[in-house]
Amino acid sequence: MALLSGVRNHRNSILSQKVYDRMKRLFPNNTQGLISGAVLLSNTYSSVGEDQQAEEVRSQRIRQFGKEKMIGMTWTEPHNELVVKIFDSNKKLLAEAV
Repeated sequence: MALLSGVRNHRNSILSQKVYDRMKRLFPNNTQGLISGAVLLSNTYSSVGEDQQAEEVRSQRIRQFGKEKMIGMTWTEPHNELVVKIFDSNKKLLAEAV
């Protein structure tokens, strides 16, 4: 996933597609990883203006994996205090702890 993220940061859609294709071959049962990879690939296409490709990747992901998203979590350390926030798939804050 780190490699795909790095390729996205460099806005290289060709290499991004190759990395994602390799992920699908090597890890066909890692559904959550493939969903995350598809999102990164779609974002890469969007960042270089290839909106049609981005939409195609999104459509394929929905057909293959459905619309379900994993709950998100983030943590930060403002003022040396750990703050953890958990969100649902609609970006609604579910819990926050300090």
